[in-house]
Amino acid sequence: MFTLRNILSALEDPDVDMLGIYGMGGIGKTMLAEEIARKVKSDKLFDLVVFVEVSQNQDIRKIQGEIADKLGLKFHEESESGRANSLFKRIKAEKKILIILDNIWENLNLRVVGIPHGDGHKGCKVLLTARSLDLLSGKMDSRSNFSIGVLNEEEAWNLFKKMAGDYIEGSEFQSVARDVAKECAGLPVSVVTIARALRNKRLFEWKDALEQLRRPYATNFKDIQPTACKAIELSYNKLAGEELKNIFLLIGYTAISSIDALLMCGMGLGLFQGVNKMEVARARVRTLVHKLKAS
Repeated sequence: MFTLRNILSALEDPDVDMLGIYGMGGIGKTMLAEEIARKVKSDKLFDLVVFVEVSQNQDIRKIQGEIADKLGLKFHEESESGRANSLFKRIKAEKKILIILDNIWENLNLRVVGIPHGDGHKGCKVLLTARSLDLLSGKMDSRSNFSIGVLNEEEAWNLFKKMAGDYIEGSEFQSVARDVAKECAGLPVSVVTIARALRNKRLFEWKDALEQLRRPYATNFKDIQPTACKAIELSYNKLAGEELKNIFLLIGYTAISSIDALLMCGMGLGLFQGVNKMEVARARVRTLVHKLKAS
């Protein structure tokens, strides 16, 4: 992917300390950021990679806590400024670290969070994702920014085959699979979500999915493509079992990103059937999250 190569090249540029990815909701910014995280880890471009979702309701303490958790840092300070100082020192101790701040909606003061970059720490680079170029370049002062657009038909089909499996080509599935891929409208997140949901499904399930995707869909989510919403709904409907669906909804409603937080909320809500021991519940949560990631 051209954009991926360009971003990786920018990350290796010593003069670039901050870069951004932007595009409309559902276009695949988070998916690309996660792929970048995997790639730089496998290529050992950085000693540490930290991925944090910021979300629309910006919470400095939550952001600080998630970064600290991934760095193995325990805060002894209560104030935001005290936590920021501890985080600043811990990050500066790393020679090469990439911090990915996904889904920012407004200006985020990195100094207030405790993230050194630029002259503060040449070894720390920050990757941002947002919907708006103006937010990245105007408010965050990110100079290297990359736009994500929709895939053309052939690119979408190749990605769809990769996610669903090559068995769909040259078989009774090919015609309906191509039609399903077209309904994704070139949105990478839709292509990946739907292809994974239909992987190894029977032909009648593919045909049913196609009919679902072709139905008109109204959404109240501003700046999010209806195609992306339909993809998420289809993926949810294909999840096996109520426990998996409940975990999916819990993560979606709360934006919880840690196993411990999922465990506590899930236990409190009674989501885990027949489980009354903490260690058993923890194993169940890990299993469910693993299944969700593979879905």
